[in-house]
Amino acid sequence: MNGCIINDRIFTVHGGADITIPAESALEFDKILPNHKFHIIEGADHVFTDHQDELASVVVNFIKETLNKDKGASIRH
Repeated sequence: MNGCIINDRIFTVHGGADITIPAESALEFDKILPNHKFHIIEGADHVFTDHQDELASVVVNFIKETLNKDKGASIRH
C-alpha cells in the first residue's frame, strides 16, 4: 500500500455470489491489509439482495467486537 501504515481495524463483507467483484478479488485485498477482518456471505450478490439481515448481523457483531477490544485495551493502560 505504498508505505501506508493502517492502524485502524478494517472490516470487509463480500457476497459469495458477487459477479461485479468476485470474492477471489476481495481475498487479494485481504492479503495486503493489516488489521483486516474479512467475511463472505455465501449466496449474496454485490448489493446483498435477500441477505440484508445477515449483512446487518455481521456488521453489528464486528462493531461490538471492536468496542470490546478497545474497552479491554483502555483498561490495561
